[in-house]
Amino acid sequence: MSDGTLAPPERPIRYEEMRERLATSWLLYRPEIGREEVDQALARLDEFFGGLSASLITEDKINTFKLTRKATGASNATINRALAALRQMFKLSAKSIKNPPEIKLLPEPPARKGFLTHEEYVQLWPNLPPHLQPITAFAYSLGMRLGELENLTWKNVNRSAGVIRLEADQTKSGEGREIQYGLLPELSELMTRLWDTTADVSGRVFTRQDGTPLGTFRKAWVRACMKSGLGRMCWECPGCHQLTEVSKQAWPPEIVPKEVPICSCGRTCRWHYEGLIFHDLRRTAVRNLRRAGVPESVAMKISGHKTREVFERYNIVDAADVQRAMKSLDEFQQREQHKVEHLPARPN
Repeated sequence: MSDGTLAPPERPIRYEEMRERLATSWLLYRPEIGREEVDQALARLDEFFGGLSASLITEDKINTFKLTRKATGASNATINRALAALRQMFKLSAKSIKNPPEIKLLPEPPARKGFLTHEEYVQLWPNLPPHLQPITAFAYSLGMRLGELENLTWKNVNRSAGVIRLEADQTKSGEGREIQYGLLPELSELMTRLWDTTADVSGRVFTRQDGTPLGTFRKAWVRACMKSGLGRMCWECPGCHQLTEVSKQAWPPEIVPKEVPICSCGRTCRWHYEGLIFHDLRRTAVRNLRRAGVPESVAMKISGHKTREVFERYNIVDAADVQRAMKSLDEFQQREQHKVEHLPARPN
């Protein structure tokens, strides 16, 4: 200091302080998340890094965290979500940290590309329990998120106009939107049927047949997909990830198996589902909107995608799309050639 005395040493910033800055940022700028969700998202980081100063959270320490989580069977994607949160903590506290560690994410498999053809949708429909058919139809046609559909109330529905209005606090993007379902006869008919059967029982649009909330319906969904040939149940080894298919008669899991398989590597196997998931209906809707020629900006308004980057992950292109594109190009070129061939002759 100017008077010759030494400045007091800077107090090292601790993990808990960085965590609180991140939690505050999430609560301020992510309206869909609450304190409970914050605590759940950061629980594994809290267990491993709690009580440490930032200077002790080194690359070696972070690599140990990765190995520890992988040993419990956590996927690379799950571990990366925690690492991304830790990276954001250091970014928000950059002014207080001189040499932040480099946080490298683990390799992840490509984004899921599951979707449903219309033939498969027709195949799935009769195998769904009656209370899941309406919510499936709306997800398949409109690409609404499961949370948006589960929490949809009749206050959000203008039946005479055939419009669903979602408020900002009801969407993941934090932006309200209107969805005109009334121009689709199937959805319009379903909405009328739902009003006649549930309006006097529950404020929610999609309920069980007795008017109670849908709740978790994963088992019913898996059963329907298995019956339709769109999914299968397996035993999975958490160590080597070897899969062994389970017969339909041996599932659902309420029927406790007499013997849980032990993998050749010595690990006890666990249930694992492979196949169509409900979120694939959202991908399907985006794909169908683009195939129908709906402009990208309009499709994004319907599905509620805020950024083009995320929207493109759902806008899946396969070999059939490329073939259609080539056919359209050929037809265009033939039309142009026809125009050239029929141009009036130029005067000499």
